[in-house]
Amino acid sequence: MVNTRPHNSLPHNTPINIIGYMDSDWAGNSTTRKSVGGCVFSLGHTNASKELIMAGLIHWQAKSQSIVALSMLEAEYIACSHTTWESLWLKRMMKEAAQGMAVKIYDGPVPIGCDNQGVIKLIASGIVRQKSKHIDVKYHHVHDEQMKGSVKFQYVTSASNPADLLTKPVAAPRHQQLLQLTGLT
Repeated sequence: MVNTRPHNSLPHNTPINIIGYMDSDWAGNSTTRKSVGGCVFSLGHTNASKELIMAGLIHWQAKSQSIVALSMLEAEYIACSHTTWESLWLKRMMKEAAQGMAVKIYDGPVPIGCDNQGVIKLIASGIVRQKSKHIDVKYHHVHDEQMKGSVKFQYVTSASNPADLLTKPVAAPRHQQLLQLTGLT
């Protein structure tokens, strides 16, 4: 489980991990009907209770998807694919930056919060069914990366997903809540 209460410092000698969240709208652009996928990443660590603690936002991105998704599942799956690539890039960058420094980088998978349980099941199983066979093969690398242990998609409620800030218009109170989740306030 990810604790989304941000903390401004990391304990000394604690391995640093990257914590990610992703979200997508479906056909949100009324002209092109393309979806927008978004991801946010924070540095974090694991406390004594094995709970992930966010320590500071390091990367966020919202991007129109290159194809028109035929379902919400496909839009989220494409966003997971993009988030996976971003997490791998960030992890490599962190490891390179930490060389020769007294900083430990967590060697396990990057946990990524996703609020779509169907997508999480598709990523875990890798089994293409009737409802998902139209999804382009290029996005199925998400399953491979999770099996290799590079990433670990896990369910997070929409209320606890800071990536919502990047993919849909929200009312002012929700906007403030999402800013707090990211640690930007």
